[in-house]
Order: sequence, then C-alpha cells, then structure tokens
Amino acid sequence: MGEFDFVFSLFGLLLGFSLVEVLSGLVRTLKLRHPPGPHSKVAVRIGWLTPLLGLFVLVDLTSFWNIAWRSRDAIPANFGTMLIGVAVTGLYYFSASMVFPDKPEDWPDFDEWAARHKRQVISGILICNLIVTALILLPRPQFWTFPILTQNGVLLAIMALAAFARPRWLTGTTLAGMLAFYAWLAWHSLGA
Repeated sequence: MGEFDFVFSLFGLLLGFSLVEVLSGLVRTLKLRHPPGPHSKVAVRIGWLTPLLGLFVLVDLTSFWNIAWRSRDAIPANFGTMLIGVAVTGLYYFSASMVFPDKPEDWPDFDEWAARHKRQVISGILICNLIVTALILLPRPQFWTFPILTQNGVLLAIMALAAFARPRWLTGTTLAGMLAFYAWLAWHSLGA
C-alpha cells in the first residue's frame, strides 16, 4: 500500500458516504412524488432547484475525487494531511447531507427547502474548493496558466453567486451554469 492509498482510504470512505447521502435523499424524495394514495399520505413537489443542487454536489464530489487522484504524488501521508483531508471531506459530507430533508414528507415544496439550505450546501462546497485550490494549485507555479486560473476563478465566483443569490431563478441558472462547466471539463478530459 502506497502513501496515497493509505491517506485516501479514509477520504474515500467519507466521500463515498457523501455520495450515498445525496443519492439516498433523491431516492426517498422520488418515492414521495406521486399523488397521495393508500400507501402515501403526502405528495411532494420536487421542483427543479433541489435536483440541480443535488446534481451539483455529486459532480463536484466527483471532481474532487479526480483532483485528489491526479495529485496523488504530491499528497504526503502525515498527520496534517489527514486533518485537512478530514476537514474537507467532512465539509463535503455536511453539504451533501443538507441537500435533501431527512423527512421529505414534511416539505411539500422542495424548492422551498433548497432556497433555505442552499447557502449552507454551496458555501460548504465553495470552502472545500478554496482549500483544495490553496493546497494544490497555489504551491505549484506550473499550474499558474491563464486557462487554469481563469477556470478556477470563474467557477469559484459562480459558486459564490449561487450561494448568496436571492432569486430562485438566479440560483438555478448559476447551478446549471456550473453543471455545464463541469460537463465541458469532462468532455475535454475525454480527449486528454
């Protein structure tokens, strides 16, 4: 087992829990979306904001996992790395657990839930991205190219706008914009 394998065994576990948190929230919600009947007393309106928020968290988590893998040779196996890793992955878990309510039946309109909790979710993801940028990108001048700095700067700015935007349409637009950006990055990485 290499140093990265040792360090990432803990991080991978926490990131996996984060993915399960979002996916299980989605499944719980989808089970309630049908009109009330003999087995369900409540119908919920899922809307579009909560699914966008959940998808954003899933995609950003995947991006983080990719960055960690690509930076594996630069990640030392020491106590400081472990603490920072637990802080980042713990914050990812917190953000993921806030995407969907624990009791979906108590929230007939999920866009209302998302509007109330999106700041916590997106701010947590933003902080994770700032920490990763500071620890991986800034100490390596070879990554200080205009495209990389621009991509990171634009993504972080849009994240901040999404976290603090008041109108739901603006939040949804910024989330869709970030998802489109990640799709563009994924498309370009397929050719690499």
